Amino acid sequence: MITTKNKVWIISDGNTIDLDLNTAANEKISGPVTEHKISEIAMYLLSPLPIKMEDYVIGCKVHHKAPASSLLKRFFNKLSVRKEDSAKNTEEFTEDILITPKHNPPLFRDNLLNKHFMRIKEQLLPYKPIQKKLSSLDIDHIEEITAIGEDMDKNRYQITLGGSITDKINFILEALTRKTKITLGKAHIQDGLFDFRGYSFNSFNTNNAYPLVRCFHENQTKYCVLTKNYKFNYWVDDNKLIDYLRLFEQSLQTDAKLNGAINLCIKGKANPFKLFFTDKYEQDYSKRYLPKIYREMMFSHNIAPNEIEAITQTLNKKQSVVFFSYAPTFESDRQKLFTNISVMHDLKALDSIKESIPRVYSEISKKTAVFETQQLYLLDSMRGCQDV
Repeated sequence: MITTKNKVWIISDGNTIDLDLNTAANEKISGPVTEHKISEIAMYLLSPLPIKMEDYVIGCKVHHKAPASSLLKRFFNKLSVRKEDSAKNTEEFTEDILITPKHNPPLFRDNLLNKHFMRIKEQLLPYKPIQKKLSSLDIDHIEEITAIGEDMDKNRYQITLGGSITDKINFILEALTRKTKITLGKAHIQDGLFDFRGYSFNSFNTNNAYPLVRCFHENQTKYCVLTKNYKFNYWVDDNKLIDYLRLFEQSLQTDAKLNGAINLCIKGKANPFKLFFTDKYEQDYSKRYLPKIYREMMFSHNIAPNEIEAITQTLNKKQSVVFFSYAPTFESDRQKLFTNISVMHDLKALDSIKESIPRVYSEISKKTAVFETQQLYLLDSMRGCQDV
């Protein structure tokens, strides 16, 4: 197990407690109640509230008002038009206006030089085509405008803006030259994917813990988050989120690389990006491609070729994979995006070799981290990077 001075943790084991949730949640709760403790990081990942962060805006999507003749035509064709044709009709009155070239300039080792080039870029903005295009828009013929953001991995997304059409245009013009504070939906973007950019790791306090309660509500097992003084906070939307927290916890405590990456963020030496969970690593393990833990045992435990074959057949089953991406903040001429991959393996996958190769099973079981009913061990850990 890994130990650090400022121990990073996500979720604790559960304990049965005596708690009247009927009063706290103001809802009918039946059966036993189990309490977990969750950290500030887990609170961020579970929260249904919007996240606030800074990012680049590269342009906008303009929704023009349809002419009266087009509205009449669409009304008469409404029943006969196909779904894909309907989408095309909607796109007919939308327009993407994007900045070119690349929106964020290269970083140099001299911060004063970086600021100098940013000032030059701001002064040149009025002469760029996007400035002229946005300034010439007829606001009376615009239905809506949404900003378009682009993250480090070149993924684009729409940002809903408040205020009038004029306010939105002015916001976009102002945001094009620098990182801008924006508000997006909750941290959990889609199944297994979390946006970590809204969390400030440098304020992480390992001593802060919040109650997460598992109970039986509306004929199903549910989780709710309470405040420190055990007042109702919110229901967890999907129980799968708790499974992600457990996996994250086990990975952090067994994978030194992942733990080190998180601690870089805590120390302000890196900025978090995305966290992703999946049940299969894209690379299949084989006799030619064995993870380090099994390569070492080939020699130390004198494993025969037929036994290696039996082992490899278990490695691609019952996997749980954690991808954590982050960008170091050290001075560099180019920003890099690192991704740490932790491949966790369920000990149950080795049941088939428990009797035939007991020395291997016994050695792996010693490396297993137990969390309630789960028994996982670190099968593999790797790290890659790309220029952004």
